[in-house]
Amino acid sequence: MNEQLNKLFLDLDLTSNPQAMANKSSLKFEHVVRKGISWGNTGGNINNFVASFSKHPLIQSRIKEGQISIIQKEEDVQFSNFSVNERISFNDEKDMISEYKQLTESFEKLGYRVKSSTIQNENFEIKSENTEILMEDNSNKSKLTIGYYTPSKDERNKEYFLALVFTNY
Repeated sequence: MNEQLNKLFLDLDLTSNPQAMANKSSLKFEHVVRKGISWGNTGGNINNFVASFSKHPLIQSRIKEGQISIIQKEEDVQFSNFSVNERISFNDEKDMISEYKQLTESFEKLGYRVKSSTIQNENFEIKSENTEILMEDNSNKSKLTIGYYTPSKDERNKEYFLALVFTNY
């Protein structure tokens, strides 16, 4: 796996299973099992490992708060499929968009296919941007999604955050 990609997800070993990632990390992960409905031979539970952080090696702007979670459904255990989600909150829109542009620019070159989407309001102001980067490493396929949502001008408690999701297949 790419070293920069591991840094993006706070040095988690993205080639190992979720339990091992959480155990090897310097972050303090909390393990939560969400009950679900089982289908056939597999259980419907979802394992979720969650940790908070305040510093990030690839983010230059001041982070208000950060959270990372490793999620794996029981039916995905046999295929070693999982996702890692990161939410990074900022104090203002300028920092959020600056970090989005820097991250997408540096990670787009890792992909064999990149899809970007932008949603604008009626005044052509950007409401959200999302970039999906499809990657392949030794026949293992994965997807990195980087996105943000701009709160409306009349929203009281504005939150500015990046959402980063790594999914392996």
